[in-house]
Amino acid sequence: MAVKTRKTGRPAKVPGEKCTKEKIFDAAVDLFAEKGYDGVSMDDIANAVGIRKSSVYKHYSSKDVILDSIFEYMKSMLYMPPPKDLDMDTLLDTLSFEEVLEMGFESIKKMAEDPLMFKLVRIVTIELHRNKKIRDFFYDQMFERPVDENELLFRRLIEKGKIKPYDPRALATSYFSFTAYMHMETFLLRYEEGIDVERIEKKSRAQMKLFVEMLKIEGT
Repeated sequence: MAVKTRKTGRPAKVPGEKCTKEKIFDAAVDLFAEKGYDGVSMDDIANAVGIRKSSVYKHYSSKDVILDSIFEYMKSMLYMPPPKDLDMDTLLDTLSFEEVLEMGFESIKKMAEDPLMFKLVRIVTIELHRNKKIRDFFYDQMFERPVDENELLFRRLIEKGKIKPYDPRALATSYFSFTAYMHMETFLLRYEEGIDVERIEKKSRAQMKLFVEMLKIEGT
């Protein structure tokens, strides 16, 4: 019986050995992170993998297609859907406000611990001012979408009486500001130092504590 797999931009892993398409994807990511998108050619990618350029074209017709694959992979990691039998209302009815925030900060930590995502976010960050397609992706998927989704989250928490009734959009923007701060520190200012999960977790928990103290309604 055939097994259906969820499609993402990055090819599925083959146990014990990477397929050629995955090797191309990984080589492109490494080169884009090192030299920038415009500084890498299809020849560079082929040489890094150790194959002919024509073999690269069999899997990806252009650098732009590789970039689209990167975007799809990032979206699949940034916005993993919840289990089918667990919607937002069920989650919010079950979890405390602290536990809801804990889930959000754990996702930040998980992304920072993933070496591939670390490189991908770095690529998007350094290419913002040079590539409109990357800039549009960043704005839509890593700026507007998180704020929109957090606004909905805070609105539902207010409606359920779990937090104080401040403007949900303002709360979402404030909440996201910390993520933006960590993004700049991790992927721009301290990128050469590598991933410091302990620092990220320490700052995240301090921020979570502040939000809980400001917003939580006693007894909830």
